[in-house]
Amino acid sequence: MKIFSVKKAALLLLCIAVLTGCGQKNEVTLPEDLPIELEFASGVGGWASYLTLERDGSFSGFYYSADRGDCGEDYPNGTMYICDFSGRFSDIEKMDEHSYSLTLAELNSKHEVGEEWIENEVKMIAISSRPYGMEDGDEYILYLPDTPMDALNEDFLSWWPGQYGSDAMPETLEGYGLYNIKMGYGFFE
Repeated sequence: MKIFSVKKAALLLLCIAVLTGCGQKNEVTLPEDLPIELEFASGVGGWASYLTLERDGSFSGFYYSADRGDCGEDYPNGTMYICDFSGRFSDIEKMDEHSYSLTLAELNSKHEVGEEWIENEVKMIAISSRPYGMEDGDEYILYLPDTPMDALNEDFLSWWPGQYGSDAMPETLEGYGLYNIKMGYGFFE
């Protein structure tokens, strides 16, 4: 019978620790006041994406685009294109006192693409599993309330609902904002 040397035993224990997760970095969670509800919209109506973000990076949401002119006998109230979705952000890292970086790890749709049904005299049509605002790009930034406005990207701010409200822009972001870096899209609280 062979007896393990001290070096071999130490190496074995180190391997076991690595394989069981010992020494992994701590999981970062988002701020304690989450969940939050965010909206991506143009401000002119007709369509919007809503997203509820949880502290652990999971989310659920709903996209719709209404077409009141596309009517039929069974759907006199028009047509609605929808995406009922859920997913998860991973690789959550605090970048600074005002922001976190997130990677889109999972995005699922409740309905099959092209699925149709009538609901409340509206024709419902399920679209892509990637709703508008999330259809491209996997890297996101979550901006916290009180982020200085001058530190924010112009593309992101072009989606800010308060941009047309008053002449004076606030000095800081008044709520949360989620920035799709690749597309330049902004979801706002």
